[in-house]
Amino acid sequence: MIQTMNNIFPGRLKKGDCVAIIAPASIVKDEFIDSAAEYISRKGYRPVVMPHAKGPHEGNYAASLPDRLDDFLTAWTMPDVRAVLCARGGYGAVHLLPEIPEGIIANNPKWLIGFSDISALHSLTLHGGLVSVHGPMAKDWKEDAVSGSEMIFRIMEEGVFPDCVFSCDPETTGAENTAGSASGMLIGGNVAVLNGLAATPFDMLAKTLDTDCILFIEDINEPIYKLERVLYRLYMQGVISRLRGVVVGRFTDYTADRNFRTMEEMIRAFLLRYGRRDMPVAFGFPAGHVADNCPLLIGAEARLEVSAREARLVYEKPA
Repeated sequence: MIQTMNNIFPGRLKKGDCVAIIAPASIVKDEFIDSAAEYISRKGYRPVVMPHAKGPHEGNYAASLPDRLDDFLTAWTMPDVRAVLCARGGYGAVHLLPEIPEGIIANNPKWLIGFSDISALHSLTLHGGLVSVHGPMAKDWKEDAVSGSEMIFRIMEEGVFPDCVFSCDPETTGAENTAGSASGMLIGGNVAVLNGLAATPFDMLAKTLDTDCILFIEDINEPIYKLERVLYRLYMQGVISRLRGVVVGRFTDYTADRNFRTMEEMIRAFLLRYGRRDMPVAFGFPAGHVADNCPLLIGAEARLEVSAREARLVYEKPA
């Protein structure tokens, strides 16, 4: 284990280690779990599909709360399990948070992988002092560079935290980057999920009040005004003025409104009004509900370097 800025990087994986697959939220197709397990096996690891990952389903949930909770706790405390892959998001991960015993995360450090609704569990692991991987889930775990799963294994096996260079196209997004550079702890994820944890012990966004942070955001099927409402809440809480930088991921499946053509246009206008004048803002990061879902290290120290059309996210290597 490596510790930096009070957050722990879970230990590197070795061939033969176990990777558990859980379904902590919505129902996931069995074939996605099976294909992910096959991929894990081909990589030289032992997949452990937890007993209730495939049900029995309860309503829209992959299983009942007791069953989903049992799968999580069992996987998290199994000594041979070094990483926990969430099979799918959807909705339901938040159910687990008040049921997790205090200390269990920090006392059993391992990698957590997922995104979307799994942002609730990233908030849980960060609360426990762990760095986690915001990235593709079971459907996209395959030998495909675009999927991001190959990079996730490089992170977990080799401790390789690659620089990510990405471009901003103002013609597409309706927004231009704000140039500059900044360093801080990378936090964030799905905006709606993280906003739902406001004023709880798992309020990841409140980290900015006592720590220099770079915020990453993404979402799907959220109206522009709803994200603006969240930004106003963060501004009035004091979060926006404390941010060191912002990385805007992909916002998908929404429609323009009478005020803004794109989500990015609204975000840029808001941050120009209420953000720090020296705060770099990068648009077009390839992460979210898209095929090119680049893994991110939530809780890691990072540096953001932004120019008018391009940005670079560089992780500070732990000693």
